[in-house]
Amino acid sequence: MLAAKPCTATCVIDGQAVTIKFYPDSGALRLSDATGACIQETRWCASWLDLLTAFRGFIQKPVVDGLDLAALLIQLTG
Repeated sequence: MLAAKPCTATCVIDGQAVTIKFYPDSGALRLSDATGACIQETRWCASWLDLLTAFRGFIQKPVVDGLDLAALLIQLTG
């Protein structure tokens, strides 16, 4: 089986650069730090565009005090 090319984006969460990789064929969602080490892995059951929209929604909130990466993923994947 051939692995699909992941959808990739980079953003800053909780003060650190994070690379988001989403594999649409399996639904795997991986967040990595600047060195490429995996920080968190979970599943995302929607589209890449829905994921980006969800991240934008959190980033655009005026107050996200105390919201770290783990809490963000829990809220996204519910």
